Amino acid sequence: MGMTRTSERQVTRLPFTGDAIALIEHELGVGATVAPYRVEGEVVWELRVPARWLPGTTLLVVLWPSIRRVDVRVVPDGEGPVPVAVTATGVHTVEVYASVEVMFRRDGGSVLFVTRDGRVAVAD
Repeated sequence: MGMTRTSERQVTRLPFTGDAIALIEHELGVGATVAPYRVEGEVVWELRVPARWLPGTTLLVVLWPSIRRVDVRVVPDGEGPVPVAVTATGVHTVEVYASVEVMFRRDGGSVLFVTRDGRVAVAD
């Protein structure tokens, strides 16, 4: 599966691999950093997306392309417990809706959405 651009809806689709990281960074408006750990010797990426809808919080988006997994945690700025966490496994495709969101498509048809303003949703 190669990169597909659908101009009328400004959607870009590509496989969930390390090659998708730059496009995800661009859409969410934040840089990815290499996590201080690896899985099966492969790089894990982290993005911190400000949750503009909930001041004082950030979405920590953890991308594990080698095991087809995405974690999203709503974390308070500073210290404190993580009040919400979502894990999506079986991620095979990334869809970027320009200036809106990144959608992670999973086996079985469910999706995980992350928006530019730090919102997260799951549709099963």
